[in-house]
Amino acid sequence: MKYRRVEIMVLETSKEIQDGEVAIIGQGIPMTAGAIAKRSHAPNAVILTEAGMVNVNMFQNLEDVADPGSTKGFSYSIDLFDVFTTIVHRGYADLCILGAAQIDKYGNVNTTVVGDYCIKSRSDMRLPGSGGANEFAGHCNRTIYTVVGGHFVEELDYLTSPGWLEGGDSRKKAGLLGGPSAVFSQYGIFRFEEHSKEMYLSALYPETTLEDIRKIIPWDLKTAEDFGKTVREVEPPTKAELFFMREFEPFLGISGHEGRLLQVKSLPGYYEKKEGKK
Repeated sequence: MKYRRVEIMVLETSKEIQDGEVAIIGQGIPMTAGAIAKRSHAPNAVILTEAGMVNVNMFQNLEDVADPGSTKGFSYSIDLFDVFTTIVHRGYADLCILGAAQIDKYGNVNTTVVGDYCIKSRSDMRLPGSGGANEFAGHCNRTIYTVVGGHFVEELDYLTSPGWLEGGDSRKKAGLLGGPSAVFSQYGIFRFEEHSKEMYLSALYPETTLEDIRKIIPWDLKTAEDFGKTVREVEPPTKAELFFMREFEPFLGISGHEGRLLQVKSLPGYYEKKEGKK
């Protein structure tokens, strides 16, 4: 059964969530990963949205982080301030899963602006910003990033969420808890070396080579083999996994003109109207 790279990425991301963990899940692709985990290997994981819906039971991807209409319910609801003060800052969040627009080799992330923050030009692009990402990345026990439309860069245009800062023990010296543990792209999986905290290639997706990976990484990327490990080859998704993903989020990873076109095509009667039958 054919699949897209974003689908295998979401499936592998979901496996990072362990049963019983408290997981703060960002909007979109991370939310799909959380739903898969709850449906399969982590039924007792507590999925928490940024807006404060705790232990959500989703039947489709949320329209936004405060969308109760896409769930079968949740245990209780708090506000964003309480998410920070009563859960994240007290060390109760086991992990968070967030998206990245730019990410460097130490897992520092930009989701604020591409270009100069202070000088607006035609080439600059304002992004959604931090929201709760800075707090989550700074205080959750571990952070996982997904990179779909984003880029790996040598230097961020803006530091939105802290990773391992300058590597080594620089994050610890800054007084921050946790840190990034994995990065999932559409080509492979990256993790961080224990001491230097530098990102390295941990796993490759099917039909992907190391040369493919190096084309999207602007620095001299290390691999698991540099640390006496093996670069894992990821197995393709099963039919059951693909069926659930596509039922839960039919437009996974699709945006812009293509996404709008698919939404229109999904409306009842589209093909009949196109063929002049209605």
